[in-house]
Amino acid sequence: MKIYNTLQLFVDCLKKWETLPSESELLKNYLEPLENLLAPMLKDFSSHGRPSFYETLSSLNWKEYREQTLGLDPSRELKRLKHQMSLVENIFGLTLECEVVLWGAFTLMDGYARFDKGTHRVYLGVDEQFLHPHYLNILMSHELTHVARESRPSVWTGFGLDPEMSHTQFQKSQPVIEHLFSEGFSCVVSEILNPSDQPWNYVYQTKDSLEQVFENGPAVDRVVHHHLKDKSASYRTLYDLSQYSRQLPRYSHYAWAWQWVKKVLADFGHGDPKQILTLCSKELMDHAMSFRLGC
Repeated sequence: MKIYNTLQLFVDCLKKWETLPSESELLKNYLEPLENLLAPMLKDFSSHGRPSFYETLSSLNWKEYREQTLGLDPSRELKRLKHQMSLVENIFGLTLECEVVLWGAFTLMDGYARFDKGTHRVYLGVDEQFLHPHYLNILMSHELTHVARESRPSVWTGFGLDPEMSHTQFQKSQPVIEHLFSEGFSCVVSEILNPSDQPWNYVYQTKDSLEQVFENGPAVDRVVHHHLKDKSASYRTLYDLSQYSRQLPRYSHYAWAWQWVKKVLADFGHGDPKQILTLCSKELMDHAMSFRLGC
């Protein structure tokens, strides 16, 4: 694993920018020095219709954000990453092969494991650390679990896909069931490795929003099962909340996948995540179709 710890640059810029920086200052002092590392991720995010980096930064309460984030310690976050990396490697008995970028994302994103040609560059926006004390532990183990699973050839060959496909092909070809399994598996493993936290944190919810998801389990079931049955469906539309029959929180399907993979872990892995790490999710279609949230 190769780690790019760019957090000192982020902290130095925060110290200098007592007021909201101009777009030209952001580009010159922060983005341009990191251009080679960030370009693939920023291109992906812009193509998905997200606000630009500067739009995101401009929407912040700058004074509050800066005060909260100036306490960020680059060496502490590097130590945190290495600890989570060792936990993930130990639970699966493997060495992770990827690049990891520790950076300050001004809340544009928190975690993103970008698959390309069989390996990953993982982006961790660690300025989200003030959400709660264990947030980054969960985030890091979640994204590194994506690396562990998606780099296993058997995950893809069962679908007739090339384990070394490009990022573009990965986005076009990732089956809905594999997206659900991968996200659910990462949530389950992050919970195992970082126990005793509040359950909603493992699926990027609040207490109230997770309760809302569970209370509307049948609505989530209908959307997920529809996507599983429709061979032309894209996993990306699972993020489109307009398709639900009622207003539901973002990432509702993560909660569904989290609970489903817990059942998979019990039924196929005897409680050991290593036993289902390389399982092709194509074999789980009947299991997923029979699963109901909260049942």
